[in-house]
Amino acid sequence: MSGDAIIRSADWVLTDEHGAGAPEGIFGVECMTCEARSPLFDNDQQPVAVWAIHHVQEQPEHDLFLARAEKHWRAVRRRHEDEDPPHAPAGTAAGFLDRAFGPTFVGLMCLITALSGYLMALN
Repeated sequence: MSGDAIIRSADWVLTDEHGAGAPEGIFGVECMTCEARSPLFDNDQQPVAVWAIHHVQEQPEHDLFLARAEKHWRAVRRRHEDEDPPHAPAGTAAGFLDRAFGPTFVGLMCLITALSGYLMALN
């Protein structure tokens, strides 16, 4: 699961899609005076801006545009905190140790780091 979650729900997470062929952004613009629309461009706003400038040069009274930027999202199942990580199957000794001592280890490391800084300050 990607680390850049957009919205977390009970069972699903929305994330930006970064897979093959998924652009970072899709850009387009439409004239608010008439129904003219630019083509859509992946990952580049400049051709859309050029289209808008050409349109207003041809139609000087058409000077208001609606710009759009779109991107792909993917919904993936969320792994709940009470589930074992993939490397430690449920019901195994490794799963038990990971659940029992993982947070303890992190806490101890934080405490040791803080104490070492305190001891350094005393010298």
